[in-house]
Amino acid sequence: MVCVREIDPLVRKICELHDKISKLENLSPSKEVDSSSRSSPNRLAFVGSGPLLLTSIILATYHLKSAIFHNYDIDRSANSVAEKLVSLNPDLSERMVFHTKDIMGTNSDELRQYEVVFLAALVGMESDEKVRVIEHLSVNMADGAILVVRSAKGARAFPYPVMGPDCLRGYEVLSVYHATDDVINSVVVARKCREFSGENINQGFDILSAR
Repeated sequence: MVCVREIDPLVRKICELHDKISKLENLSPSKEVDSSSRSSPNRLAFVGSGPLLLTSIILATYHLKSAIFHNYDIDRSANSVAEKLVSLNPDLSERMVFHTKDIMGTNSDELRQYEVVFLAALVGMESDEKVRVIEHLSVNMADGAILVVRSAKGARAFPYPVMGPDCLRGYEVLSVYHATDDVINSVVVARKCREFSGENINQGFDILSAR
């Protein structure tokens, strides 16, 4: 019972943080973000969803109430826990799809299905690794699709890599929001450019090596 009393406040705090992230000012309707889509997305992917997948749950419950969420994680046990969690809600269990695989193993046939792709903060803990994932997505996502990336600024960059516009080759950055409260991550919203190809994919790493 002691453990339960200690965990409950932690769970509530985590839920509050994810709810704050989903309500960030720069994720609210704006001219720049609205211009990227004429309607709410129907199919979204969350890369690195984890066992709690709270961002997917909050967005599906309060913001995108008819959308299908495809949750990707390389950890089978994490997906197993997540599936059990959403099974408690009939609506969510119908709209949550789980993929146990490395996102680097996906191709354009799969990724072009999604209108929005969320990239979790813990996917690629080193800058070059995260850039590699972003460039794989940029080659394979549909033209005009939206990528939402967690980033960081200042002292908050200690545990997480900073993902600025120079790291988002193949995308047009629409909005950047840096949190000032107890939310650690910043959020970058970008749109896949229509004329990008994978011919010079290594150019992104030239930026990093020049820093």
